[in-house]
Amino acid sequence: MDAAKRTKNAIFQKLMKNDSSVNSCTLWGLLRIRIIKCNNLRNLDSLNIKNVKALFGRQRDKSDPYVTAFLEDYRLLKTRHIDDDLDPVFNEEFYCPVAHCTEGITFKVKDKDLIKDESLGKYFLPVSELIQTVDQKDIDEDSSLNEGDLKRVGVHKVVFLDEKKAHGTLEFFVEFIPVRMLSKTMEVPGSYFSQTKGNSVKLYMNADDDGSSPVIKYGADEKVWTPPRLWRDIYDAICNAKVFVYMVGWSIDTCQCLLRGEELEQARNKGKYDPQIGPLLKQKAEEGVKVNIMQWDDYSSGVMFPGMMVSRSK
Repeated sequence: MDAAKRTKNAIFQKLMKNDSSVNSCTLWGLLRIRIIKCNNLRNLDSLNIKNVKALFGRQRDKSDPYVTAFLEDYRLLKTRHIDDDLDPVFNEEFYCPVAHCTEGITFKVKDKDLIKDESLGKYFLPVSELIQTVDQKDIDEDSSLNEGDLKRVGVHKVVFLDEKKAHGTLEFFVEFIPVRMLSKTMEVPGSYFSQTKGNSVKLYMNADDDGSSPVIKYGADEKVWTPPRLWRDIYDAICNAKVFVYMVGWSIDTCQCLLRGEELEQARNKGKYDPQIGPLLKQKAEEGVKVNIMQWDDYSSGVMFPGMMVSRSK
């Protein structure tokens, strides 16, 4: 084994095995998780009122289950919820890149409700069931392996939630693929598009520099760094778009102006394009540019605050 490989393995072993006094290891690689189904779940929606269906015009009174999985506080996945079904079949698969020190994966089955989702049960899968190392027997079968390397491990289980038969079962499959078995380019598994090259990324300290950024000098001749301007760059990028504009956000205010001060007045009086987001996107669409807007709901969203698009009239 060459020096570089020995060094890499040594670093990996340090990452993989933490304090021996606790049952935790570093999962470094990819988790492929399939949530298959549940059976005989508890019914938390039944109100035991004979005329409740007629009262509310609702012909359904069973739990509306969905499944989540966590590494400690990090949520790996969330399935769709299925209305009024105590034996839901999900058959949903998730690919989760991980580099987490963890004791294991916690699966939670919940009943979706209007105000607060209730727990139908959970199951904990110890990390020890996913982390297995190459031994001499494996090397005898495949000489390309090295002792101590992590193996690709799959676990298929049907388990009782909360270890109680009365709480029903969860069926799932988890496969751990260690980082050494992954390709060097970490493309998004399961995505429909291929990896691209030549992309550029800009970092912004402020949305639009107002002169408050620190003076940063660099190089032998002490060049002064000029902070990039987020709103101006967005405006220029949309104005110069030839094929498509793709805008993503939790809240998009179509009346927001992307320019300020003198630049705003110049754009309103003499500019080709409107400085307001809404009219600007409309102009680009009328030019034949494809305009896509996607809003999302995240953890901060709820019944009162879903993903929003604001459109105010003057």
